[in-house]
Amino acid sequence: MRLLLVEDDELLIRAMSNHLTAQHYAVDVATDGETGWSFAQAMTYDLVVLDVNLPKLNGFQLCQRLRQSGYHQPILLLTAKGDSADKVTGLDAGADDYVVKPCTVEELSARIRALLRRQQILVLPVLAWNDLRLDPVSCQVTYAGQEVLLTAKEYSLLEVFLRHPQRVFSSSSILERLWAFEESPGEEAVRALMKRLRQKLRTAGAGDVIETLYGQGYRLKPPDHSPGDRPSSGSASESDLREAALEAWEQFQEPMLAQIAYLDQAVALLRSNSLSAMCRDEAEQAAHRLAGSLGMFGFPNGSQLAQEIERLLQTPDRLTELPRLSSLVDQLHQVLQAPPQGGGLLANPAQVLSLEVPAAPPEPPLGLLAIHEDASFLQQLRQAGRRCGVDVESATSVGTARAAIARQVPEAVLLSLPIVSATPAGLQWLEDLTAQFPTLPVLAIATSDDMSDRLEVLGRSRCQFVSGSVSPRHLLATVRDVVASHRLAGTRVMVVDDDPTMLTVLRQMLTRWEVHPYTLKQPEQFWETLSAIAPGLLILDVEMPQISGVQICQVVRSDRTWDRLPIIFLTGHQDMATIQQLLSVGADDCLTKPFTEAELISRLCYRLSRQRLSHSQSQPRFIDESELT
Repeated sequence: MRLLLVEDDELLIRAMSNHLTAQHYAVDVATDGETGWSFAQAMTYDLVVLDVNLPKLNGFQLCQRLRQSGYHQPILLLTAKGDSADKVTGLDAGADDYVVKPCTVEELSARIRALLRRQQILVLPVLAWNDLRLDPVSCQVTYAGQEVLLTAKEYSLLEVFLRHPQRVFSSSSILERLWAFEESPGEEAVRALMKRLRQKLRTAGAGDVIETLYGQGYRLKPPDHSPGDRPSSGSASESDLREAALEAWEQFQEPMLAQIAYLDQAVALLRSNSLSAMCRDEAEQAAHRLAGSLGMFGFPNGSQLAQEIERLLQTPDRLTELPRLSSLVDQLHQVLQAPPQGGGLLANPAQVLSLEVPAAPPEPPLGLLAIHEDASFLQQLRQAGRRCGVDVESATSVGTARAAIARQVPEAVLLSLPIVSATPAGLQWLEDLTAQFPTLPVLAIATSDDMSDRLEVLGRSRCQFVSGSVSPRHLLATVRDVVASHRLAGTRVMVVDDDPTMLTVLRQMLTRWEVHPYTLKQPEQFWETLSAIAPGLLILDVEMPQISGVQICQVVRSDRTWDRLPIIFLTGHQDMATIQQLLSVGADDCLTKPFTEAELISRLCYRLSRQRLSHSQSQPRFIDESELT
């Protein structure tokens, strides 16, 4: 479990961190209230420990701010004062418990365990899988009555799977749960830890407890006594997908209806000619949020109605537009009473609900599908691949390539430009491939300087072109570089938007692709959060109160440390003037709401790959002697 400790006493920090780490907690430390707030906005914590007397923002204020922002996990306050007035103030601010210093680390640890138990009332005291037992109280693991000796990290990893037996954990999610923020290693550490734990469990006789789902992560295997109850690995039925889609809408229905309440209020106040500037601004912001969000939940007509309502609220003579405004709000209510329809996130339910990242084996060789009309060239490519760790599967037609991808999704596709540009069917296949697998790198071998073929292909995909005159070895080296640049897993992406519903949707989208999302609702706290997170890409909403996305972009582009950070804007406006304004202040891309998950991931992947390739090309390249022959 992950804890946040906000404390300015270095000796106490060291003692508490060491003890809690030994108790198998991942601990992040902040030494002032503002930094603690930034950490809480950037990461998900199971519990927060706050000292009351903190610099910049005291513990009472931070506790209150966390509760107002929607943080529902336990908060424990530490203070040197034991009077009842302080305790009442802390509990009224939202704290779950109050510990008076000096206290022993054992007492603090016991209080933490007690608070966490309240969050997990239904969790059995001893976690079990077949004859394997894990006792959270004694921190002891046994198999068939014999103790299994594990390190702290191995214990924590096993506990994660036993507490969530049905859940699939990606390497990045395991990193977040087991390692502290400042010491988080790469995903190879997860693979090494997994290997050690599996070996110890096999040695104890437990067999294979944790299974690997390639391209997705790891999960606990079902117990041996219920092999017949395992679900089918086939695709879900349409009714299952529709039911899941409806559940997704139900998750966000309440905050959406809360936004419509602002529109109802504005109409009522307009009828009595008493609409204040503040109420009008609230209604306009609500309409703007609905315009950007409803289409993503299967209500494209709702987005269009909200856009028109926003436009009417911006007109100077709103009173004359009252009948039209009232009618549009009524229509919006009617639209949302019906179930979600096709469009937006629900346009391809299978893509949203059972996304498959292109299969990426944790270790070489790299999987490449090569499509070319020349069989001898494919043979040379396979031979070169065996020497440099690339497993090349070949195809001489689009039909053969389609069948190959149906069997196994590769990590990259290398194709001959004429083979896809020669027929409409080839171009359509390329377009479908890009839509189905937005992170899959596709490279085309250009055999001529004909611009029309390149433009035709670029109109259907984000294909990258390579020269056909280089050796197979150099082609495969280019493929490796491009694949490395396209990998999203582990990338930190910071999202700034004042709409909590949009932040939740984006967080869910990005997490499914093993991206680390860091969301920020208050743009005025942007700079300290940016410095603490150091993201690889920034997503900004255009229109926000206090500080707009345009202003944030200008500030970032004027700073020498961050001026090359990729920036993608989210906007509900499609007019050329808005797009030109965003590009003029330094935007790399603009994504118009509503957008699909595939569109978002494709744009992210493209921008990150461009930046990484640009960086790698700026580094000196050393040629070994064998390349000169």
